[in-house]
Amino acid sequence: MSSVGFDVPEKGSLSVWDSNHRKSMSLRTQLFNNYVVGNILGYTRWMTRDSQRAQGSLEVRRWLDSVRAITQTVVTAQPLSRVLDLIAETAAGLMGYEFCGVLLPDSSGQRLTIEGSSGLSQEYIDQVNADHPVLLNQSVESEAPSSKAFRTGSPVAIADIQAEPQFAPWGGVAREQGYRSMISVPLLDSRQGVIGTLNCYRRGTHDFGQQEIALLAVLADHAAIALTTSRLRSAEASRIDELVLLNRELHSQRDLLEKSEEIHQKLTDIALRGGGVPGIAVALSILIHRAVLIEDVQGAVIGRSDLDAVFPDDRTRTGIREEHSLSFVIFPVLLNESEVARIWTVTDSGPLTPIETRAVEHATVITSLEILRVRTAEEAQWRLQGEVLNDLLSGEPSALDTIHARAERLGHDLSVEHTMVGVSLSEVAQDDINVCLQQGLRRINAWASALKPRPLCAIHHDRIVVLLPTSLESPAVETTTTEKIRKMAASRRPRATATAVSRGPIRGLSMYPRAYRSAAGALNMLALAGRTDTSVTFDDLGLVGLLLQLDDSSQLLRYADRALGPVRSHDETRGTELLKTLRTYFSSGQINIDTARLLQVHPNTVAQRLRRIQTLTNKDLSRPDHAMDLAAALAIGDVADTNPMSAPAPIRKSAPIQERLIAERQ
Repeated sequence: MSSVGFDVPEKGSLSVWDSNHRKSMSLRTQLFNNYVVGNILGYTRWMTRDSQRAQGSLEVRRWLDSVRAITQTVVTAQPLSRVLDLIAETAAGLMGYEFCGVLLPDSSGQRLTIEGSSGLSQEYIDQVNADHPVLLNQSVESEAPSSKAFRTGSPVAIADIQAEPQFAPWGGVAREQGYRSMISVPLLDSRQGVIGTLNCYRRGTHDFGQQEIALLAVLADHAAIALTTSRLRSAEASRIDELVLLNRELHSQRDLLEKSEEIHQKLTDIALRGGGVPGIAVALSILIHRAVLIEDVQGAVIGRSDLDAVFPDDRTRTGIREEHSLSFVIFPVLLNESEVARIWTVTDSGPLTPIETRAVEHATVITSLEILRVRTAEEAQWRLQGEVLNDLLSGEPSALDTIHARAERLGHDLSVEHTMVGVSLSEVAQDDINVCLQQGLRRINAWASALKPRPLCAIHHDRIVVLLPTSLESPAVETTTTEKIRKMAASRRPRATATAVSRGPIRGLSMYPRAYRSAAGALNMLALAGRTDTSVTFDDLGLVGLLLQLDDSSQLLRYADRALGPVRSHDETRGTELLKTLRTYFSSGQINIDTARLLQVHPNTVAQRLRRIQTLTNKDLSRPDHAMDLAAALAIGDVADTNPMSAPAPIRKSAPIQERLIAERQ
């Protein structure tokens, strides 16, 4: 991979730039020194050529030495505060002032603050900057000498500050510092205009002459050049530092990309070699030197790098996902913007480095692709299994001719006896039904794939149907196996409870359609009775289970209509709940108080309803034979309502689940 970045030299490699810069600064200094010499010589022409030539030469040398010192300070990249202090010290030394200060605008541009000084106490500087700042943009009548010099670009001198009303705000600090007169000279820049002021102070009153002001102006011009150059040099140094840092970051990013590509290739190789999600977990653990655990959205572990590594159990992981933890980092694995898995890694040895984080992110992508590959294969298998199961349960003769061969190609033997387990989901949102059914089928198929002979599992009419070869279990463990299948079908995310019914043994192809109708009717019966989230066999259902297995129930249905037809008609025409009361009465052991508690009505209301039922049916509920007749008729009616293939019955108002059964019947 080619290097990405700027070819910026490190700080220690700036010798060429520094040499050129020094040459440039030396040339500018020489030209400016010539300018200073010319001005100084012009200002000293008043000296006589004979008697004062030597004194003028010494004065010029002293000025040149001072200017050279300032220039040298700038060239050697001294801090700006040192340059400003030196400017103030030079003005005080050359002109004989007791105090000097350099004032610059603050970051807001609204006031001048003392940034360099000579002779001024720190207490005075702090007090002026904090309590008596020199404000800019003030009215002409109230502005300070420094702000006026900054505004006009011309020197402002005060021979006696006590005689100037405008200086009153600074009179107290002036007395404390001990000066009586002052002059403020602007620092001029050719591009920016006024960039500050040079203020000089004397202890006594003093008239500032024209030559003195001219010399201060020359010094101020050089000070402005030094200040501007220092700022430019500081900005250039800062820019070089930024470029060096940026170059290092770009090189670091290049290395990160190279390592990231290497990590991606290694993880991809694992997936292509068929290592699956467990192989990805092991490879990722080796790359980041940390334990790794991969779980699906249900919390089931689908990959783990080390069995001895300490990870929270299933329930604890659920709490950590919701509350977060400092001991673990969790990365979601997304497929079509939906979370399909999570990668856990420990942080006991410290937080993840950028390259480790990138490695885990690559692992989430590879894991998502591996899950997609597995699901694609699963869906193809489910489609074939579903076609076999649908043809088997429909009993279509043309399809049954080849069903043995088709099932055998999928690894299933339909010639042996089977136990049918039907599972329905409840307490699940309508939009989540398909997701929950697929998740449940995936877990059941994973469990069944290790069994020989292999069970046949598929989704049929929004139910999961499992055909278990009877050689895998004995009647004693039928309930245990059914419960295991029910728990695998249940879901936590999205939430769904499962109800399972088992019926067997089933012998011959013709029995499978009848067995499914019975199982579907039993599941609907349990839903109507509120018995969900449980596993039952047909033996557990007693009389209801026996009735569900009858193919011709027309005589039983006529009996049920004769016994409870008047009660049902009364409920439909008057909106009463006599049948519900009767069903609750029998399930409560024929105790009025318990029936009233379950129905949340008064016991007298229950008694009145029971009397109405006895009148309509001409039955006495206190007689065991009459009570048995009504209980049997009630059970037969419920079976007729829930069994989709029973003989047609009079159309009645149905619950939502019954409406679905009517649609199935049609």
